[in-house]
Amino acid sequence: MTDREPVNIMGVIAFPNPDKDKRVIRFIDSEYHTLFTIKDGESIVITRFDGEKLILPCTYIDDYHTRIGSSVCHICEFAEMQERNGNLYVPSTPKISDEIGTYEIYQIPIIADADYCFRPYADARGKLQNADYRRSYAGMFAKENSLEYLWAKHNSDRRPFARQMRSMSISDIVVLTQAGKKTAYYVDTIGFKEVPEFLAQPQKAKINEKSEVQQDEL
Repeated sequence: MTDREPVNIMGVIAFPNPDKDKRVIRFIDSEYHTLFTIKDGESIVITRFDGEKLILPCTYIDDYHTRIGSSVCHICEFAEMQERNGNLYVPSTPKISDEIGTYEIYQIPIIADADYCFRPYADARGKLQNADYRRSYAGMFAKENSLEYLWAKHNSDRRPFARQMRSMSISDIVVLTQAGKKTAYYVDTIGFKEVPEFLAQPQKAKINEKSEVQQDEL
């Protein structure tokens, strides 16, 4: 229940905060974990899977609805849409306190070209080359998440990009970006092995190939 008065705003029966100074737009992931907030009228940057960037102004409607660009949506609807598309989203002007996390999954597309594909890290040690990999997915990584969470998510029946990539498997690489720092992990037989050599090598992995995914429109 709420003591706020309902108002029709942009076609939404909204319950805006009466205190305009406390009106913030919250951005979440599909599990409702808060990623960051911005003030009414500020903008976000969406980086599509193919690398295209969109800068979109945002308007507060109520605590659960916002207008992003020209589209009105529920904050969870927006998060689910970006997850389906493999898009990343951040404030156009991040605050120092923002610790926005993202992740990328890299997979070996041509199994015959890498004899350590689907093999434990012990077999990949000394052979691992980022040129053997293709960037297969990108998503938001909340502070509540873990590598084990990503394993479960990308092995579920409702995993994102199910038609464009394999389920997460041994020999895949997960690159986490947290507070501006990148860390790479090899999916091992049990758990994950940190592999700084993946990032230390000159970047040759295919990272911005044109996605065949049909982007949902905001």
